[in-house]
Amino acid sequence: FMASRVIQRFGISNPSPAFIERVATAYATGSYDNGRFGSGSYGDLGALVAAILLDDETREPVLDSDPAHGHIREPLVKVLSFFRSMGVSFEQPLNLSTLMSLESRIGQGSYEPPSVFSFFLPEFVPNVPAVQFAGLVAPESMVLSDDNVLELHEGIFGLVKFGLKKCYKDSLESYRIGLPWKMSCDEEGDTETSTARPTYLPPPTASVDDILDDLSMLLTSGRLTPKNRAVIKSVVEPEYNTGNVAKSIRMAQQLLFATPEFHSTGVTRNSNEVRQLSGYTEPPAAPYKAVVLIMMLGGADSWNLLVPLSHCSSGNQFKEYQNARGASHSLPAANLTEISAASSGQHCNTFGVNKDLGYLAELYNNGKAIFFPNTGILAKSMTKHDDWNGDTPFQLGAHNSMVHEFYRNDAFNQRPNSGVFGRMADQLKLRGYQTATNAAGAGGTMLTGDAQYNNPIRGVTTKNPNSLNQIPTVENIYEIVKELNGVGQHDNGAMSEAWSSAVASGLFEHETAIRFAQLPQFSDHDYPGDGSLNGRFGAVMKSMKSRRYRKVNREFYVVKHDGYDHHASNDVSGKFKSANNAIRNFVGELKNNGLWESTVLVMGSDFGRSLNPNSSGGSDHAWGGNYFMVGGSVRGGKILGRYPQPLTSDHPNWIGRGRFIPTTSWDAVWNGIGQWMGLHDEDELNEAIPNRGSFDTCTELFTDKELFFDGACTCSECDTVTWLPTTPQTLAPTTAPRTIYQAEDQTWDTSGKVRSGKTGWTGRGYADMGGKGSWVQFNNVDGGSGGACTVRFRYSVGSELPRPCTLTVNGNNIGTMAFSSTASWDEWEYDYVETACVPGNNVIRITASSKEGGPNLDLMDLLTAPTSTPLPTNQPTMPVTKNLPTPKPTRQPTRQPTRQPTR
Repeated sequence: FMASRVIQRFGISNPSPAFIERVATAYATGSYDNGRFGSGSYGDLGALVAAILLDDETREPVLDSDPAHGHIREPLVKVLSFFRSMGVSFEQPLNLSTLMSLESRIGQGSYEPPSVFSFFLPEFVPNVPAVQFAGLVAPESMVLSDDNVLELHEGIFGLVKFGLKKCYKDSLESYRIGLPWKMSCDEEGDTETSTARPTYLPPPTASVDDILDDLSMLLTSGRLTPKNRAVIKSVVEPEYNTGNVAKSIRMAQQLLFATPEFHSTGVTRNSNEVRQLSGYTEPPAAPYKAVVLIMMLGGADSWNLLVPLSHCSSGNQFKEYQNARGASHSLPAANLTEISAASSGQHCNTFGVNKDLGYLAELYNNGKAIFFPNTGILAKSMTKHDDWNGDTPFQLGAHNSMVHEFYRNDAFNQRPNSGVFGRMADQLKLRGYQTATNAAGAGGTMLTGDAQYNNPIRGVTTKNPNSLNQIPTVENIYEIVKELNGVGQHDNGAMSEAWSSAVASGLFEHETAIRFAQLPQFSDHDYPGDGSLNGRFGAVMKSMKSRRYRKVNREFYVVKHDGYDHHASNDVSGKFKSANNAIRNFVGELKNNGLWESTVLVMGSDFGRSLNPNSSGGSDHAWGGNYFMVGGSVRGGKILGRYPQPLTSDHPNWIGRGRFIPTTSWDAVWNGIGQWMGLHDEDELNEAIPNRGSFDTCTELFTDKELFFDGACTCSECDTVTWLPTTPQTLAPTTAPRTIYQAEDQTWDTSGKVRSGKTGWTGRGYADMGGKGSWVQFNNVDGGSGGACTVRFRYSVGSELPRPCTLTVNGNNIGTMAFSSTASWDEWEYDYVETACVPGNNVIRITASSKEGGPNLDLMDLLTAPTSTPLPTNQPTMPVTKNLPTPKPTRQPTRQPTRQPTR
């Protein structure tokens, strides 16, 4: 895992398995090249970096001809590379540009990653056949939205033409934040008043060929293709022959920057034939419908969105909610707007909606909103009594993994490199609908379909289209840019193809936007409200108004709203208020434009958060969460699915600290929405939602008739689970088929004790570790045939602070395990790490590294089969509860003659 990710950051997006293994071995052994590099200790980064930089796969020139080799360069890296290569110098240190506030402009800015996982996901696959069909990834292409690509060109072209100038900004601070991406200057080539400018100059006697050779070496490492060189020379040479050498240099600088050879490190083989892009030519036959997803990135705390209030069949569920959330996180009844769930089959007839999202309650009470409680990505229905972790083929708890899985909605990777909206669009297109997929700041993976169906992803921009290449060095430069990024040959490099496709798409969409902006109905587009989310919804609205000109009748949009990862504070109120205002404005505009009945708005997020707060004042990553759907055709005023009751560890889906295994799968929601959009054939639905066969159509999948007034599904027959990719019967944790090593039967230092005073332990007691330096050692641990293995400890920590311990396996220091608080000494959870075991017997030891000492240990077990995704050392623990049940099989669905009234 770590080896592949670091290799990607060193410029190889698709390293071979052998390369990854060599780098991983260097990291694990702490040594490379027979000890020449590294300390010999586990985790030596020097050995890891040496293994990457000195490997044949990094240095071998022959790989430059491999279409799968290389990567797309990061936007900020390209800017800095151009600055350095062209000798951009600043007259005063204080005028050094910070390159801040560029993330929304070119896709990347200094110290501005949208999450801790950087600007792009390592497994991102663009909707480009050369990448998709080859089974490759191109992470950096995730930020190549249409306007970002063009703004990057405009920024560098402006730098070459004018230098860095305070064209619109008077203050130094404004300049440092804004330029070079906002400038207005009068004369091309006048850099005298700029604070920084390119200083590159060739020798006085240099010919055009000499200049191109030099710039090719500086900007493309000498990889400029003969065809692109000929195009550039044909433009530059006439100006050079007039004697205006300085202008010819500026021409060459801009044109070389525009080549795929500069923007990617793979081989380029193109034809200079301009890529022809076009939209639909005939009006669509069917009425228009659209699905809009508001993606609350970071993991929205949706337990404070929908809350059980009163009129409960048993117990006081609002009190359970308050106890679970604590005083810091629970909402008082006064902060909740009451809604009736009397017809929804929930345990309580009255729920409350957070007043910060009070517009949802208004829509719900008007019959235009549905809530989906405890919903999430699922491989199949399961409870804590099943092997839920083993039966889940993706990594739980990590932002990048869970966002990726939410976008894809394909738990078993049956349709690789595609997302659920992209697959729906593909199937709708095959049915004759005219489709479009649109990203408003997020969702590229979700919108990606099979490239053979040609459903390109449009970037929906909040910016008004401006004229490009003002005061030009090269007239019609973007027509030449199209040639430089022309149609790729069959053996064109995948990364070069991905970049050139993005350039062609960006120019096509810009030219289309310019035409639309000249139409009367768009010139006065005045969208209410302000803020980034409001701006994105405004851009979506403007795009939807152009549907007749684009000749589409089925659309999907993903709208970004980030900032929901609240580990250290309970700050969701501000985010909800922002979403509430934006949704109210968007719904108002949908109504004003006659689109309310033909649009559905759905909330999505990485995952739900923990019901229990953490010790830092926030909440942590969990699984199931509460979501909503609104629309003019929505058959609303109900809560579909099952809200957990009780909100305690007695619930069969509670897996510790207020984390719930979802009771409703996203497959259920997309099934009904897919039908509403026009997919009714079972084969079409199975293509769009590959894992729907793992759920019972009667009791576990929604239909469009349940979700919409105009639903047309002829679903008269119920199907049980038709596909079970995992073992159909699992056992409770105490009897799952694995070897268990009870902690009380092991060896430990003199400060440890065997105790039995707490509840929930197994065996004959548990090991109470001592203070700092105390240890427990598990001897003769069977590693099977050796190789990857997962070490798991069942533990409890009743204090607020974690009890970290150092883990060693066969004397090798593997790292630190967190052993986070379990909230009570009677609550038991698992912490685990993937490592390597030797065949036969292994010795595993944990040593307390904090002054508070170690946790109480119940047992350790060893899973010798590697998990589907490697687990990092500090993987968030997915706990089991203290009351271990007797073994029972998973639910086996049976054929139902009629749909059950509730879920």
